[in-house]
Amino acid sequence: MEIRNLMTFLRVAELQNFTRAAEQLGYSQSTVTVQIQQLEQELNIKLFERIGKQISVTEKGWEVFQYAKEIRNLTEKITYTAREQNHIKGKICIGVIESLLCSAMPEILSEFHKKYTDVELIVKTNYVDILIEMMIHNEVDFIFVIDRPLYHKEWIKPYMEKEEILFFAPFGHSLTKKNTVSIQEILKQPFILTEKGISYRKELDEYVEKNAVEFKPFLEIGDTRIIVELLKKGQGISFLPKIAAVKEMKSQKIDVINVENWNVVMWKQIIYHKNKYVTPQMSAFINMIMQK
Repeated sequence: MEIRNLMTFLRVAELQNFTRAAEQLGYSQSTVTVQIQQLEQELNIKLFERIGKQISVTEKGWEVFQYAKEIRNLTEKITYTAREQNHIKGKICIGVIESLLCSAMPEILSEFHKKYTDVELIVKTNYVDILIEMMIHNEVDFIFVIDRPLYHKEWIKPYMEKEEILFFAPFGHSLTKKNTVSIQEILKQPFILTEKGISYRKELDEYVEKNAVEFKPFLEIGDTRIIVELLKKGQGISFLPKIAAVKEMKSQKIDVINVENWNVVMWKQIIYHKNKYVTPQMSAFINMIMQK
């Protein structure tokens, strides 16, 4: 049996899509189709149901899928065991939300590359829900996100740390000088926010919807670095994870607004699937995050 055909089947089953599997594996779609046909003929079973353009894994296909995952994990273990223990090489694909990529990740990525020069790093950004789907379908090795505590029996979570979500204003803004400000008062201010769908942005949107408050930010943008830069220039109010503005707070460029009876705490979390083989490079990267 060709292990290559098994690995192709595994990728197609994880993505539920021949075209995407071919792109990720670097094959033509016809090559992927031939490999699946060869495997089906060799095993004498049907691995996929094909209805129109949709595919789904058959019952027998899911049985093969479980064995194929074990074979992939064993193959990776053999590969890494055969290498010198102190020489880590290979690839890591990390799924991360944009606010962490802009704040926590640059230093970690730089330090990791200096220490492990033979490791290829791939970083993909998206919303938490989409990153979770990417992790489930093995499109990323692990995810690094900020959200409410996330749990599932199929997930491993080696790292979890509190992260405050705060209201920020330019340093010296009148609202930063008050002991407390009501949420009603602050929502009258001109806001710059991340896009809808971001985990911590949802907290604000849910309050606005629940209380029927008239609220519309003058700018919505995905890049928290731009938001912080605009705050430094004296423009607007924002609602961000504390980690996104730590340096600017220390240098007195922006400041926190203390909002009465408003306390949003989320968690920085690293998550990977329990069936994922943790490679040496993956372990090294996770440990580096945990040490920061």
